[in-house]
Amino acid sequence: MKKLLLLFVLCSSIAHSQWISKKIDNGFDDPYRICHTKEVNGGILKLENVDGEIALYIQGNYTCDSEVTVDLAFLVGAEYTRYSFTGVTNDDHTVVFFTFDFMNSVAVDAFKACSLLKVRVNDTTCDSEIYIFDMSGSTAALKYIQQPL
Repeated sequence: MKKLLLLFVLCSSIAHSQWISKKIDNGFDDPYRICHTKEVNGGILKLENVDGEIALYIQGNYTCDSEVTVDLAFLVGAEYTRYSFTGVTNDDHTVVFFTFDFMNSVAVDAFKACSLLKVRVNDTTCDSEIYIFDMSGSTAALKYIQQPL
């Protein structure tokens, strides 16, 4: 029984941390692809193809500032590779866009190679938030999001 419970906990943890890739068709707009992964505190890291450019953004807690510095720390092997982006929030301040042209960013190779990603959204008005993502399947997600419909 203990082995079965342990197996269930491990499978639940693995399933929760993997990238999910899907095609969205709401019936009104042109269909599009999206990939996302969740972290334990509720943050969702997303990739989306917007008119041929890959957007990378996080959806989660409320961000007070309209423009924030976003620090990304990619764990590649045993070392962190760090990058900073200027993030922009959406109208209701629940989404922070890091870049709208991720494939041409300096961080794309680290994204493909990392096992773990730490994201810090530096909000000067409210508290900064830190999110940690298991990056298993990130390369496959990136390939999926680049495919034409």
